Amino acid sequence: MIPTTITDSDMICLQSVESFLRERNTPLNQSPQERVIVTQQARDWLYSEIVRRFTRVAGYILQADLETDDMAKGLNHSLSKHLLDPVFVNILMSYLAKENQAEANSITGAYLAKVLNKWMEQNLKPATPAKGKKDSETATELTEDPLAPVQHLKNAVYALLGNMAKIISVKNADLNEGQSVAIAACLAMNNSSTIHEIIASDFPITADVFDIYADPSNIIKSILLLKKDDLPAKPSVNQTAFINSLKRWVYDMLNKIPTQSIFQFLVSTYGGMTSVDVSDKFINPKDCGTQYSNLLTVAKQLINK
Repeated sequence: MIPTTITDSDMICLQSVESFLRERNTPLNQSPQERVIVTQQARDWLYSEIVRRFTRVAGYILQADLETDDMAKGLNHSLSKHLLDPVFVNILMSYLAKENQAEANSITGAYLAKVLNKWMEQNLKPATPAKGKKDSETATELTEDPLAPVQHLKNAVYALLGNMAKIISVKNADLNEGQSVAIAACLAMNNSSTIHEIIASDFPITADVFDIYADPSNIIKSILLLKKDDLPAKPSVNQTAFINSLKRWVYDMLNKIPTQSIFQFLVSTYGGMTSVDVSDKFINPKDCGTQYSNLLTVAKQLINK
């Protein structure tokens, strides 16, 4: 498990190449050639330092509330800017390839996908033909790929999450390529945000997508702790199908293990040994039914209401 705590040294992520040079009092009376060399050296050193911290900082941002956490907001703003530079992304991808850690790749891919989606929301607007122009004329003007400024970022997301996205698309034929990558990014987070992001996506998918996890314990805990108030007041057809499938999937997963293991898991999840109150939760394991006999036996002993 990659830690997501922030240290003082991580504040280097807030630096830009320009601020980094200013902070080091770089002489201004240099020739243009000297300035190019100094700037490149500073950029490469700064980016290398940030890249070493990237996955941990990205993990922190992914689990933070950007509305209330000013540190996460600042780090997110800076990393998002760094990711618009293809040089930074190249250094990042080289570092990840050298480290070759699946968890680091997943967390990084999830964060890159989040930044890419945010950029698209802010910069891609539907084209509206100008008055007096024919559709063919408008089409000619739009020949340039609108994603060109972030193509390097899109390539990185597909490189990091492409294999997971392919597995998802095979099992969920109704998803297109972009949707499969988006779901892969949600799964890569592997926390409570995963559930909320999938619900918000409104894609035709069920909880069976979580079968992709080798160890699904973290996502099971997140589902068990999901509150009724966290769910949409008026869910769409897709959202309703996904939300309803969460109960069946959790019941199935827990019922497969021995009763003592179920007991330990539920105690760890709810933080209580007896009379656990789950009245505000979306799922009450006591409602699982007799077909889930292992889970029902434990739930009756542990859960109060």
